[in-house]
Amino acid sequence: MIKKSKLITALVVSVTVAISMIGCSKESKNITNNNDKKLMVFAAASLTESFNDIGKAFKEDKKIDVVFNFAGSQALVQSINQGSPADIFASANTSYMEQLKKSNKVEDSKVFAENKIVICVSKTSKISVNNFKDLSKAGLKLVIGDKTVPVGSYFYNVLEEQKQKNLIDANTYDAIKSNIKSNELNVKDVLAKVVLGEADAGVVYKTDINEANKDKVDIVETSEFNNLIVQYPISKLKTSKNKEEAEEFITYLTEGKGKDILKKHGFDIQ
Repeated sequence: MIKKSKLITALVVSVTVAISMIGCSKESKNITNNNDKKLMVFAAASLTESFNDIGKAFKEDKKIDVVFNFAGSQALVQSINQGSPADIFASANTSYMEQLKKSNKVEDSKVFAENKIVICVSKTSKISVNNFKDLSKAGLKLVIGDKTVPVGSYFYNVLEEQKQKNLIDANTYDAIKSNIKSNELNVKDVLAKVVLGEADAGVVYKTDINEANKDKVDIVETSEFNNLIVQYPISKLKTSKNKEEAEEFITYLTEGKGKDILKKHGFDIQ
C-alpha cells in the first residue's frame, strides 16, 4: 500500500510539473508576441518597390516589422481621415501632407526624396512620341492619373500652364485632352495600362520605370515637366501607438540605409 501511495504521489507531481511547464511555455510565447514590434506605414504607390526594400532592411537591422499600405496619396489621406490606424504617412506631394497638418492628424514632416515626371510610351505602340506636343497625335491612347492623384495633378497643371502661356495652341490642347482615355486612381495603374499595351502612352514618375518593365516601355523626358518640384514628405501620425519605432523608421529613411536604397531606385535625395 505504501509503495502504491508513493507511486500515485509521484505521478501527481509529474503531471503537475508538466502542466506547469506547459503554462510557462504559453506564457513565454504570449510575452514574445506582445513584445513583437510592428509599424503600419501608409505610402504613396510610387514608393512601392523602394519602401518594400527599405522595410526588409529595416527589419534585419532593427528587428521591427513594417506593414505597408500602398495607394494613391489621396486615398490614403481619406483613410486616415476616416480613422484607419497607421503610424506613418509618406505622400507623393506636399499638399496632402499639409491637409493632414491642418486637421491636426500628423506631426512635423520631412521631405525625404524628390522625383521627376516623365512620359512612358509602350514599345508596341505604332505612334511615335518624342515630346509633350506629340500627346496630341491622332489616334493616340493616353492614360493619366486622376486630378486628385499627385501624378495626375502635376500633368493637368502643366497642360493648363502650356495653354495659358500660349506655348501650345487651342487645337493641340483640345487634342491632348481628347486623347485621354482614362484617369487612374494611382500611378501604378497608369503604368500597367501602358505596359500591357492598352494605352500608347501615360504620364508617370521616372522611378516607376524599372527592371521589371523597362523592356515594355520607353521613357520620354520633356522640358515641360522640368520645372516641376515633385517632393515626398513623411510624418508620424499623432494617433500612432508606436511613435518611438516610427521615429526610428523615419531616421533610417532620412539618415540611414534608406537613403542609399532610395538612390538605387532612382529618387533624388535631399
